[in-house]
Amino acid sequence: MLRARSSGGCGALEVRLLAERDACGALEDAAALELSRGPSVLCCCVNRAGEVRVRSVSESRAALHTLQHTCTDVVWEDQWESSGRDVKLKLLLLDSRCALRLYELDPQGQPLLLCERSSDSLLQCVQHRHPDVPELLSLRPLWFADGCCVLLLNTCLLLQLRWTDQTAQLETLSCVRLASPLQTEDACADCRLCRGTLFILLRTGLTYVFDSTDGKLLASVDFPSYCGLADVSSFCLFQISQDLSTAVSVTRQNQALAVDLNHYFRKYPDHLHCRSAPNRPLLRPTESWDQDSLASSVHSLSVLDKPFQTDRSWEARLSSLYGRSKAPEGRGYQGSPWYRDFPHVECRRAAATAKLSQPSVKPGGAVTRFDVPDGATAAGLNVSEFSALVTFVCPGNTNTVLAYWDLEGQSVTYHRADAPAAPVQRSAEEHLCLLLKPSGLSVVLFCVTQDELLNRLMVFGTAGTVDSLCHLNAWGRCSIPIHALQAGLKNHQLDTVDFFLKSKENILSPASGFVLPDQTPAASTQSLLRSKTALCPALDLLRSAIHDTHTEAQSQQFCDQLLSITLTFLNTQTKVLLTSTHELDENLQECVQILDGYISDLRRYMKKFPWPDTCVSPDAPVSSADTEQEWQSLSDEEVVQHAILSRRIPHAQAFLRRRGCVECSLEDIRKTGLRRTFTCLTHRDLQQAKTLLTHMGFNVKEQLHSICVFTADRDLRAFMVEELQKQSYLSCEELQQVEFIQTINNLCSTPATRCSSRLDTSRVLQMSRSDPESRRLLQEITQEADSSPCGSLLDPVRLDWVRYWDRDTQSSILLSRLQPSAQGSWDASVLWSYLTSLHDGVRASAWVCSSTAADAPRWPALAPHIINHRSRCGRYLRDQILDLLARSDIPTVPLSELSCTVEILILAHDCFSLTCNMEGIVRVLQAARHLSHSHLAHGDGYGLLVRLLTGIGRYNEMTYIFDLLHQNHRFEMLLRKKVESNVRLKTALLDYIKRCLPGDSEKHNMVALCFSMRREIGENHEAAARTQLKIIESQPWAITADLKSALMKVLTLLKDAAESYSKDSCVRQAVKCVKLAKLVTLQLHFVTQGQEQRVINLRPADLQSTIVSLPRCYQVFVLAEAYDHSPDWAELLYQKVILRGDFSYLEEFNRHRALSAGLFEDISKKMSHHKAPASSSQNLKKLLSHCEDVYTHYKLAYEHKFLDVANMLLQDSKTNSFLKDRLGT
Repeated sequence: MLRARSSGGCGALEVRLLAERDACGALEDAAALELSRGPSVLCCCVNRAGEVRVRSVSESRAALHTLQHTCTDVVWEDQWESSGRDVKLKLLLLDSRCALRLYELDPQGQPLLLCERSSDSLLQCVQHRHPDVPELLSLRPLWFADGCCVLLLNTCLLLQLRWTDQTAQLETLSCVRLASPLQTEDACADCRLCRGTLFILLRTGLTYVFDSTDGKLLASVDFPSYCGLADVSSFCLFQISQDLSTAVSVTRQNQALAVDLNHYFRKYPDHLHCRSAPNRPLLRPTESWDQDSLASSVHSLSVLDKPFQTDRSWEARLSSLYGRSKAPEGRGYQGSPWYRDFPHVECRRAAATAKLSQPSVKPGGAVTRFDVPDGATAAGLNVSEFSALVTFVCPGNTNTVLAYWDLEGQSVTYHRADAPAAPVQRSAEEHLCLLLKPSGLSVVLFCVTQDELLNRLMVFGTAGTVDSLCHLNAWGRCSIPIHALQAGLKNHQLDTVDFFLKSKENILSPASGFVLPDQTPAASTQSLLRSKTALCPALDLLRSAIHDTHTEAQSQQFCDQLLSITLTFLNTQTKVLLTSTHELDENLQECVQILDGYISDLRRYMKKFPWPDTCVSPDAPVSSADTEQEWQSLSDEEVVQHAILSRRIPHAQAFLRRRGCVECSLEDIRKTGLRRTFTCLTHRDLQQAKTLLTHMGFNVKEQLHSICVFTADRDLRAFMVEELQKQSYLSCEELQQVEFIQTINNLCSTPATRCSSRLDTSRVLQMSRSDPESRRLLQEITQEADSSPCGSLLDPVRLDWVRYWDRDTQSSILLSRLQPSAQGSWDASVLWSYLTSLHDGVRASAWVCSSTAADAPRWPALAPHIINHRSRCGRYLRDQILDLLARSDIPTVPLSELSCTVEILILAHDCFSLTCNMEGIVRVLQAARHLSHSHLAHGDGYGLLVRLLTGIGRYNEMTYIFDLLHQNHRFEMLLRKKVESNVRLKTALLDYIKRCLPGDSEKHNMVALCFSMRREIGENHEAAARTQLKIIESQPWAITADLKSALMKVLTLLKDAAESYSKDSCVRQAVKCVKLAKLVTLQLHFVTQGQEQRVINLRPADLQSTIVSLPRCYQVFVLAEAYDHSPDWAELLYQKVILRGDFSYLEEFNRHRALSAGLFEDISKKMSHHKAPASSSQNLKKLLSHCEDVYTHYKLAYEHKFLDVANMLLQDSKTNSFLKDRLGT
């Protein structure tokens, strides 16, 4: 399916068209498959041996016919003129000996040989017009339609034959020689005939274009040169789009090249051989017009294809520019196509109607390589102006791959067959991607989804086709768009309406209970309601169609059938909703109401109502007279109960009216039913209670939950809790409340701890005189309390009350029933709040004083903040408690009061400082010390300590606050405030750390970071690093993991020190740390390699020997920079190069420093003073070759008797003149 790709393209979609059917035998042996066009579709299969089998794929029981002749190529006839079911198809066969056979097949595939032309007959026909043709080397079919076929002979002759019923022979119409440089068959890779134009692709990628009428060479296209690929060869496939704008070729290396021919011939106009000069009129008009007139200007600009404006105003100019800016982009591609001058009539017709637009292939061509299995070869190519589709097959038709190439987006989409599949060809103009697999015939669609395909089929096809396609591909019921339903109603297509409604059955018929595995029941029913609401426009459309066609006589039958289909659908969905769940929630009830509304609206269009004469149901087999006779002996409540159970509420209402009962309305019936339900539950008849609630239309779970919440019956509440827990209908909070009520019930069996006498109900009633509702409630409670055996207010407690009690209320109630010995284990804040709310001064005082009597309860720990925040007593008791706390030395001053005290001290200090009152300042400092140690150092007063210190600002006199903060790990609180500008505090902190905490580098760095003291941080890090180096020096030298860890720590400290120094612009110290860090890194390198070489902590006497022992030159530089030492490079080079011959050491040295003449002389002196081995002279000779000073090179070579070197320098044309002048002086 080759179309313009939409935004956000998708992958490939394989659609099965025919079920499992043996169309051609074994797929592994199929070499080519061709489908015919027409009402009856025939499939022609050619196997590897050339045998031809034909079978009709339109009929399931069609026979398989085998033709008696073998062939290499087959071509079905395209019949454009005739269209009928009785038309017989023709099949043209070409064998390996260049012979032709024409078969005729009926719709069942029965073959009949019409005629046969041997290769000799064709050769005689060709030699009659072209005697120079010696033999037939090749024969390629190009086109076969309406009895005419076009063949390509020997890649240079076009032969046109025609079948006529009169002669029953293939008559020769024409035989034209191509005006081409082609000589042999091997040069031709592929050929195509499109719109009367022949395209021949050579294996080198060069394509020739010929006219099929006279064989004239029209153009040539060079794929490799245009696409910029010089090494591409072995082209095998070629195809061109129907509008002749895009050409694609494929190589045997699975590479494809695409070319926009319009741009190609604009770039290479010389490759277009058939081109006429443009016929443009003269710029000057033929009439004698004034050249300065407007008419002459209009004529000249019209010839140039440019508009002319007589209005030269500024507004007209702006309007013209605005119109040019809003012009579409495709305007720049207007013009004539490249084939506008071709002589064939089809090309001229196409050029006359062609509209050039933005090409899909970019200028310069497009190239891609396909990712296909090894051994796959390109077997088919389809091309449109937007895309290309390449079919790759493997031996045995395994691993068949379809590659869809989007020419505009330059993306490739692959479809890999999951079973052996053979590609099927039908027509080059249809661009179908057909595959024949063991499972049947399939079509592969690209850039289209399943929903888009089915929507188009519903709009442009029939519902039966969509239904069959969904069934064949096991897609289930698909979602049909509403515009398809609208089109079906407009065209009176009942199958479309029926298919639409059937497709919606899955939406309104969810799984059992309407609950998915990962959904709650409410979410599931809410999703169902949304689906039902989305279906309302379609139901409105059906209702409107029934209303419009109900009064039309010619549409009466359609209206009745449509009404029947719609009502059946609505009734079925209503039945599903009512029977699939035991009870309906709000969402399901709304769904039923919507469906019931449509049913009520459509019932008025029915001709007759199917009301039954009698109401007989299986649940009510007894007659009405027998029922009333039975009800005569029952009470009113029992009659209501029987009526609800038998679904005869209206009958019971009539019976109660005749009996004279006042409570016979529906509301009264429901109230009576609820009372009977409660009675059933008290007798533990749960099933009958559920039946009563269901028949009255109540939500069973909600009603059982309400009874559980509001009942005061302990046993009934326990029974309800057990049932609701089975259904998971109680929340965690409600379960906790139930446990609390059970605890209360257990405690109510014991006497009260505070007041064992009975409750005076008159005192309670006095509290309710102002509120009648409260009076009624309290009277009911006290009456229930009097009737209870224990006479407690907590006996009739209900879950409805408890769910509104907070934690404190529940704790107070529990504490009122607990024994004093058990109260000591409670939380201190809860117990203190309870005691003070009762103004129980005795136990509160006992708690504070912590009596040591033997029978005294064990009280929990009492914190000061509990007394401050959880006290519920009056002022008198509060003062008594505070007095006891003060006597017991327990601080209870709130932080708010302490904060006020701190601020008053700060203000007092400011006042005494302004008046220079030293005595007052001393008193303030004494009060601050007492306040700090007595109150602020305990609890949460550390922030007030910082405020007191920074507010007074006498840091030297108040160092005790530093001590308090350090002891309680709150020292960092001094740095949280904005103290960056407080220089005095910075000085005090640093002085305190140096005096009192000299070894605490963490606090020193913390203070330094707070005040941006980068240099001090660097000094601290550097000092820590050097201390670590001293520790390493003091230990025996051994390669261990501890040594490596210590070196890593030193390296990290030096890096941090260098970074801190650089941030404070201390360049010298930073460079010093960097040099030392390099030395530590070198030492880490040796340690990691397992070498015993030590380069850190060296004494000056050991430097030279260590330097000589280092294997690399850069290591010497690192060591020299770290110890600020200048090595004897002459000695080093003498040892390394002269004695050991290590010239890589010399090259490394030369990369860092230049080789001076003095260095060579120093090495030469050391060579003369020391008795070097004989091999050293050759090393010196090689060393001298690196000397750039010619005189020094000659001098040292002469001194060491390197006469060949000296003579070479004297004879060299570049150095002899310089040396003669220098030696002469």
